Amino acid sequence: MSASAHAFDVRSIRVGEHPDKFRLVIELSEARDFRVFVLTNPSRIAVDLPHFNWQAAGSLNLPVNAGINSVRHGVLNSDMSRIVFDMRQESAIVNSFLIPAQGSTPNRLVIDFAHGAAVNTPSEQVFGHLQGQGGVVQGAQPVVVPVAPPRPSPPLAVAKKPLIVIDAGHGGQDPGAVSGSYYEKNITMDLARILKRDLEGTGLFNVHLTRDDDRFIKLHDRIGIARDRKADLFISLHADSIDKSDVRGASVYTLSEKASDAQTAKLAARENKADLIAGIDLSHEDADVAGILLDLVQRDTMNQSNYFAEKIVKNFKGSGIRTLDNPHRSAGFAVLKAPDIPSVLIEAGFVSNQQDAKLLSSTAHQSKISASIADAVEDYFERIGQNGSGG
Repeated sequence: MSASAHAFDVRSIRVGEHPDKFRLVIELSEARDFRVFVLTNPSRIAVDLPHFNWQAAGSLNLPVNAGINSVRHGVLNSDMSRIVFDMRQESAIVNSFLIPAQGSTPNRLVIDFAHGAAVNTPSEQVFGHLQGQGGVVQGAQPVVVPVAPPRPSPPLAVAKKPLIVIDAGHGGQDPGAVSGSYYEKNITMDLARILKRDLEGTGLFNVHLTRDDDRFIKLHDRIGIARDRKADLFISLHADSIDKSDVRGASVYTLSEKASDAQTAKLAARENKADLIAGIDLSHEDADVAGILLDLVQRDTMNQSNYFAEKIVKNFKGSGIRTLDNPHRSAGFAVLKAPDIPSVLIEAGFVSNQQDAKLLSSTAHQSKISASIADAVEDYFERIGQNGSGG
């Protein structure tokens, strides 16, 4: 997230409480155009600015009543960066304006927001435009920058949205883990559809499912779908099973030539053998993949996968989703072996555990899992600067 040589500084952030609203003040070293808008499910306030240097880490003053869980920032594309305020409840932008520096008073971007039903929907952007050298100041009084009407085109000129390929594990004659009436293939299909809906709902991503019905797809073809479509991220969804019914909790796997523990090694072996159901054995590809792993591209891909996995784990814990001990694990899953696509495999829980199985079949719990993953996806693309960069 290195800034350009011409970047300005975001110096401080503070929030004040008023009877009918909260006032967010962002102090800037220069007066710049800005864009402010809200995102829902989960609720966030986003502020887009030209690339900046983040100098506000020690200045955050966030009253509890303001409902701001956290503040994060990252590169959006080659021209823009974004500050995201993660909200505890639905919030709406009431007004926004920029007050250029005057005397000893610094440049200030002011955003008034309130909690409750949205004043502007995620598609209605609030744009701030400076008016010549004088900015928006008349005497000592700030002038509110008019809110631009909804625009039919995206707020930023983008070549394409990042493509996320979601892989619902198993399917068809391969049911995956089975416990009573609980089938892994059904759980993963439901979860994949919810995650697709949530990601597309942000307006930031294109999403493709490797399967959208109950059919068998070979492991190699799942990777092929992602590579043929030039996916930017690959997420494989599963639900584990083990002979110990008291074991429960989610985990996230990234690729490794050597599994992180014996249990993981057994799981990877079982998943990779799924293609044998259709008479196909992919083990002959391991020698080629082992060579690719030495390539710099693959190592960079693995680093990005690890970063994404860590964000998912953090969000799971923050959302109250139970996880295994050391929930970020590594294994040689076949579906993680695309050398140029950051990939994770998520074991959402254990169908062999009665409590997990009920939760995994619950729409409410599936939605909680999906929201955690979707938020991690947004954070990931903000971090690597791919969101809106055209790939």
